[in-house]
Amino acid sequence: MAYSRSKSAIKVVQETALIASAVFCATVVAVSGRAEVPMTPSGLGTQVELSPVPPSGKVQYDISGGTRAGTNLFHSFGVFDVPTNTVANFLNDSGLTTSNILGRVTGGNPSSIFGTIQTTGFGNAHLFLMNPSGIVFGPNASLNVAGSVTFTTANYLRLSEIHGKAGVFHANPTSVSLLSSAPIAAFGFLNSNPAAIAVQGSSLTMQPGQSVSLIGGDLTIESGSLVTNRTQPFQLNAAPGQINLASVASPGEILATTLASAPNVNGQSFGALGTIRVLDRSVIDASGNGGGTVLIRGGKFLLDDSKVLANVTNPGPVTQGVESIGNGIDIAVSQDATIQNGALIGINVADGTTPGTIYGGVKLIGDRIIFLGIPGSARNFNDLTFTKINTNTVGGGHAGNVTLQATNNIELMNVVELSSSSGQNAAGIGPSATLAQGNAGNVELTSLHGDILMRNGGRATEAGSQLWNSSGNTGKVTASASEGNIVLDGANLVTGSFEGQGRIGPVDITAKNLVMKAGFIGNENLGPRKSGGITITLSDTLTMESDFTVLAPIPSQSFIVTSAFHPMSTAPAGDITITAKNISATQASLISSETFSSGPGGQLQIFTDTLQLTGGSQISSGSSFAPPHLIAPRGNIPTGAGGDIQVHASGPTGSLSIDGKESGIFSNTQGTGTGGTINLSAKTLTIQNGGTLSAATSGTASSAAGGSIIVSVTDQVRLTNSASITANSTGPTAGNAGNISLDAGQQLEVSNNSSITTATESPQANGGNIAIRAIDRIQVVDSTVSTSVLGAEGSGGNIFIDPNVVVLQGSDVTAKAVGGAGGSITFVTPLFLTDSASLVSASSERGPSGTVTIQSPTSNLSGAVGQLTAKTSPPQVLLQNRCVAKTSSEQSSFILAGRDALPADPGGWLSSPVAIEHWTGEDVEEHASELMVRRTRPNQSPALLASMNEGGTLSLRGLTPPGFLVRTFATGSTGCPS
Repeated sequence: MAYSRSKSAIKVVQETALIASAVFCATVVAVSGRAEVPMTPSGLGTQVELSPVPPSGKVQYDISGGTRAGTNLFHSFGVFDVPTNTVANFLNDSGLTTSNILGRVTGGNPSSIFGTIQTTGFGNAHLFLMNPSGIVFGPNASLNVAGSVTFTTANYLRLSEIHGKAGVFHANPTSVSLLSSAPIAAFGFLNSNPAAIAVQGSSLTMQPGQSVSLIGGDLTIESGSLVTNRTQPFQLNAAPGQINLASVASPGEILATTLASAPNVNGQSFGALGTIRVLDRSVIDASGNGGGTVLIRGGKFLLDDSKVLANVTNPGPVTQGVESIGNGIDIAVSQDATIQNGALIGINVADGTTPGTIYGGVKLIGDRIIFLGIPGSARNFNDLTFTKINTNTVGGGHAGNVTLQATNNIELMNVVELSSSSGQNAAGIGPSATLAQGNAGNVELTSLHGDILMRNGGRATEAGSQLWNSSGNTGKVTASASEGNIVLDGANLVTGSFEGQGRIGPVDITAKNLVMKAGFIGNENLGPRKSGGITITLSDTLTMESDFTVLAPIPSQSFIVTSAFHPMSTAPAGDITITAKNISATQASLISSETFSSGPGGQLQIFTDTLQLTGGSQISSGSSFAPPHLIAPRGNIPTGAGGDIQVHASGPTGSLSIDGKESGIFSNTQGTGTGGTINLSAKTLTIQNGGTLSAATSGTASSAAGGSIIVSVTDQVRLTNSASITANSTGPTAGNAGNISLDAGQQLEVSNNSSITTATESPQANGGNIAIRAIDRIQVVDSTVSTSVLGAEGSGGNIFIDPNVVVLQGSDVTAKAVGGAGGSITFVTPLFLTDSASLVSASSERGPSGTVTIQSPTSNLSGAVGQLTAKTSPPQVLLQNRCVAKTSSEQSSFILAGRDALPADPGGWLSSPVAIEHWTGEDVEEHASELMVRRTRPNQSPALLASMNEGGTLSLRGLTPPGFLVRTFATGSTGCPS
C-alpha cells in the first residue's frame, strides 16, 4: 500500500492557491515479493500502487494523489519506468477537473518506457513527463491518453504568466518551484548537454485532434526488435493532431506552441541545437480530417528510409463557419537537413475535401539541405525509387506548397523528386481515377548564400508542379541562388499539364550561373490553357551541354522548353525570357517554345552580352506535328504560327555566334501557320560551318508563309562555310516566302558556299524580299544571295543591297521566277566590283524578267577613259635610284585600269590598291596585292569622281585617292620629277 500525503501540506498548497510548497516528504512504495519497483514517488503527494484489477496478462500501477494548482496536477517520481506488459495508469482519484498532468523524475536515471502509459478519469487532460536524465521507448511502448502527451528531458517547465507572474516546475526537487494553474509556456534547459530521447520500434497513437511532443537532447527514432526477433518500424500517429520534435544541445528555452528558441531562466539562449534522426522505415504521421501539423526543430535532421506525413483524409471540423485545418509539415534546423534512401515527406489531399481550401504544405529550412536518392536503385527508369517531398490533391481542396530554404547549399542527388501535383494517383506515377478540382501548390527552392545542385547520377532528379487528371491549376516552380550557382545535371525543373485543364504556372530561375548537363527546364502543356512560361535571370553565365551517361529514356541533351500540345487549344506555348551575361549552348542543346496545336509558339527573348550556339544547338519557336505518343494525334495538322524570337547582345562584347551543322535560331512552322519573326541585335554576328538563321515554313496551306528575319549589327556580320540565313516556304501548297532585313553594321562577309535566301515552291506563292545594308562593304565569295520562286505563277522577290563597296567573287545574286515575273535587284554603292564568275540575274523562265539596277559611279569606266598622249616620260627618269631611296626602299608602282588591261589570271581581279586606299584609309604599300578584304572603319571621304580637262581628256589623278601619286612617287622637292 502507499502512504498518504500530509493533510497540512495539502492545506498549504490550497491556501497559497498559485504557490505550492517546495518539497514534500518522500513516499515509499513497498511491493511484496519484488526486489525492484519500476515507479517510485518522490514527493508532491504522489502515490503509486499496484492495481487490484489489472488488464489481462499485464501488471498495472495506479498513480494518484499529487499536488494541485487549479486545474493543473503535479507529480514527482524518483524512478519512472514502464516495463513490457506493464501499465502506468494516472488515476484521477479526486474526480476534480484537470487540464494538465505534469510529472517529473528526480532520481537521476533515464526512464525506460516499454509498456503502456494511460490516464483514467481525467477526460482530455494533457500529460507531461519530464526526466532530465533521458527517456527511452521500446518496441512495445504505447499510449492510451485522451489528451496530448509530451515527453521531455528539460530541467524545468515554465508556466504562462498569471497577473504578471510566471510559474515554474523544476525537475530538481532542491530548486524552488512556483506552481500555478497556467498552461505550459516553455521547456527550459540548464545544462550544456541535455539528455537524449531514444525511440525504438514503438507504436504511439494519439486520440484524434491531440498532439504528441518529444523535446530534449539528441532524438533518435528507429525500428526495434520484438521478443519474437521480428523488427518493428516505429509508428507515431496523431490523427489529425500535431507532432512536435525538438532537439537542443545547450542551455535555453523551447516555446511550447511554436518550438521557437528563447532565453532560459538564467538568460541563456541556445548556442547549439541537437540532432534528430528518423531511421529504418519509421513513420511519423499526423494525417486526418483537415490534415495535421508536424513541427521539427533542431540542429541537424536526418530522415532515412522513413516517412513524415500529414495527409488530409476529409474536410476538417467546422467551427462558426470556419474549417479547422492543419499547418502541414514544418522542419527547421540550424545545420544540415538530410533526406535520403527513399524517404518521403508528403501531404495528399483526398477526394471530397473542401473546394477552394488551401491545405498545409511542406517547409524545410536549414543551413544546408541534402536529398539523396538510393544509389543505383534501378537498372530501368520505370523501377526507380524516389526520395521525395510531395503535396498532391485528388479532390476539391488545394495542395499546399513545397518550400526549401537553405542558408548555403541545396543538394539533390541520385533519384529525388520535389513536387506538388493535382490529380496524381496515390502511387505518384499517373492520373487519379477521379477528376481533381484543386490546384497544385508551388515548389520553391531558395539558397540565400550558396548553390542549388541537382545531380542524378544517371537517373532522374526533378522539382515540379504538375496537373494530371485535374481541372485545377499548377503552381509555380522557383529556384533562387542569387549569390551562387544552379546546376542541373540530369535533373529537371518543370511545370506541366499532362491530362489537366487548368493554367500552367511559370518556372522562375535566379542565380549567378546556371549550368545544365542533360538538364531540363520545362513548361509542358497538354491542356487547353496558356502556360506561364520560363524566366531565367542570371548575373553571369548560362551553360548548356549534354551528358551521355544518363539512363534512358532521359535524353542526354539539355533543354529549356515550353510547349503546347492540346489539339483543341488556341493558347500559345509559354514564353521564355533569358537574361545572362554569357550564354553557351553546345552538344545539341535546345531552347524552344513549340506548339503542336492551333496556338502559336511562344515569345522567346534573350538578353545577353555573348551567345554561342555550337554542336547542333538551337533556339526555336515554331509549330510542328506532335509526336505519336502525345495527346495530339500525329495526324492532326498544327495550325499555330511560329513564335517570335528576340536576341539582344547589348553588352561590351555584343557577340552572337552560331557554329556547326544544325546549330541555329529557328522560327519555323509545319501545317498552316506562318513562320515567326527572328529579331537579332548585336555588335557582331558570326554564322559558320553549317549554322543557320531560319524563319521558314514547310506548310500545307497558303496561309503558311515564311517568317521574317531582322538583323541589326553595329560592327560586322560574317557567314562562312555553308552558313545560311533563310526565310523559305518549302511546302507544295505553302504561302509566300518570308523576308530578310540585314543591317550588317560596318561590313558583311558571305563566303565558302554560304547563302542568304528566300524561296518558295508553291505554284501561286511569291518570293520574299531581302534587304542588306552595310556602312563599309558587302563581300560575297563563292556564295549566294537569292530570292526565288519555283512555282508556276509566283513572282520573284526583291533584293536591295546598300553598302559603300560591293565585292562579288564567284557568287550569285538572283531574283528568279519560273512562271511569274522575275524580281528586282538593286545595288546602291559608290563602288561595285564583280568578277566574270559571278552572276547578277532577275530572270524568269516563262514570265517577264525582272530588273537589275546598279547605282554606282565606278561600276564601269571604260567608256570615259581618254587616250594617253603619244609622248611619255622615259622610265629612267621615273625610276632613279635616289628616288627609291627617298621612299625607304618601299615598292613603287603605277597601275593603269583600262579597256585592255589584263588581270593576273583569266577572269581574275586587277591587283590595284586604289580602292583599298580610298575606301579604307589603309597603307597602300602594305597591301598592294590585296583586294578589299580588310575590315577597318572606312574613310568617310566624298565619292570618287572622274573629271575631264578642257581638252576632253579624263584626268587620271582625279580617279585616284588624295595622296596616291604623291605617296607612291617622289615629289619635286627631292630633285626627282613627278
